[in-house]
Amino acid sequence: MKQKVSERAGGNRVAAREARRQQLINATIDSISKRGFSGTTLATVTKTAKLSHGVVNFYFESKEALYVETLGYLAEEHYQAWHQAMLDAGSDPAAQLAAIVDVDFDNSICSPKKLAVWFAFWGQAKYRPNYLKVHGKFDDQRFVEIQRLCAEIVDDGGYQGTDAAAAARNLEALIDGVWLSLLLYPEGAKRQKARADIYTFLAITFPRHFEPILSPDEHAHCGKNPKTSETGVR
Repeated sequence: MKQKVSERAGGNRVAAREARRQQLINATIDSISKRGFSGTTLATVTKTAKLSHGVVNFYFESKEALYVETLGYLAEEHYQAWHQAMLDAGSDPAAQLAAIVDVDFDNSICSPKKLAVWFAFWGQAKYRPNYLKVHGKFDDQRFVEIQRLCAEIVDDGGYQGTDAAAAARNLEALIDGVWLSLLLYPEGAKRQKARADIYTFLAITFPRHFEPILSPDEHAHCGKNPKTSETGVR
């Protein structure tokens, strides 16, 4: 009985510790999104988290360690989301690739707050190798999967002259580019229109597997049902 009580108490302490760590990570995301790196300090983080300054030092060795953990959290969250979506899409490579694209423009990943933090970290990556290391760990796995899917689609569709690796690189570059547009031009660029632009690229590159889709605004303008072609997979 005493052992069970001790184990339960130990589990509660671990849960509380993880909750505090996550609280600080969430506060860091919030602060960076509003103030950037230059305006974010331990004071702004702890104020947002409603915790004392000393709590940060208890859970993280330094502000830099907190930053690395924050980037790691964002990178793993993104990885888990697209990887699970890919697995859930079944065995069809076009459906799997579409699932990855759809995650990239889901509001849980592609929110203004998270985009601001992603680009803040990318802007620092040249000078802080740890950021490249953390991001690269997940990004490299993603590229391997996207290149594999592109290669399977090329083989299945008989797309002679289409280089799968180049198609994968172009897709990743285009997604990064429209993410940047969403961040810089929030009034004009729309998340679902950006998603539709990616499907246009896929339809041009792999026309026997994908087709262009309309964003919700374009559906409304044309008087069409928004669900008519929402996946973009033929």
